Amino acid sequence: MEEYHYFVAHEFSRQEGDDLRQAIERAFKGTGLKAFFAETEIRCGGYILQKIENRILSTQFGIYDVTNGNPNVNLEYGLARGAGKSTYIICKKGTNVPADLLGLERIEYESYKDLTNKIKEYIIKKELEKVNEIIAQRKAYEKHTMSEEDVLKNCVNLYKAEWLHHKFGYDVEDKDAHSQKAWFADLSDLKDHVIYGPYEELNEQGNYTAFFKIKIDNNQSIEPILFLDVAGGGGGGRMLCGIDFDKPFTYQLFAVRFNYRGKGKMEYRVYNLRNRN
Repeated sequence: MEEYHYFVAHEFSRQEGDDLRQAIERAFKGTGLKAFFAETEIRCGGYILQKIENRILSTQFGIYDVTNGNPNVNLEYGLARGAGKSTYIICKKGTNVPADLLGLERIEYESYKDLTNKIKEYIIKKELEKVNEIIAQRKAYEKHTMSEEDVLKNCVNLYKAEWLHHKFGYDVEDKDAHSQKAWFADLSDLKDHVIYGPYEELNEQGNYTAFFKIKIDNNQSIEPILFLDVAGGGGGGRMLCGIDFDKPFTYQLFAVRFNYRGKGKMEYRVYNLRNRN
């Protein structure tokens, strides 16, 4: 099974942290779902909050242990909720849960063995269904044959990459781009958003498809290199590997379907997954 990732936030006490991580990882063994732990990001140094936020945004869902009332865990949970990510609160039975979390569904466990079993029961089935849906969508995307002419003819809004916001990269002349200009980014520079924005609402509710026009210099990689997503008001997303591009140095359209629920300022984002630093 292809690997998909989830985010885990918890108190950083050594022994309890190790036991908790092992209990969670035992539950997901053999599923193809792999963990990113907040503690790992802190040990790596750098701008910690931004790195953790990027992990939260790029993972499929998150597990947040509020047993010890750690403010960092609450902050990370808030970031995930604000971004519309799938979240699961866990805590030891008898925990004095903060008032602002009392009304939210949570998984209470009596032991780490109990936690493993409850994750299998309450989280894994639901998330594997989502994974299977992602795989099905990817197969559907692979069949996408809509021409650029048809996309432009039927589009609701057109945003050129150089108009949007960027964390890195720069303008270049490109005769194959829509307006002979494009946004260029060296993916070895920075693990962050190549484009994002424009923070505008859509006029009507309903199902939409965002098309990203991208080209790359090397289409041999089987590792994820880009994450395309639509954020705000009911988004969707997909990862791209090098092999998803038919040819190097040739523009290709990639579709991301999403449902707009009638409110929310929309972002159409391309996130660099290549730089591992």
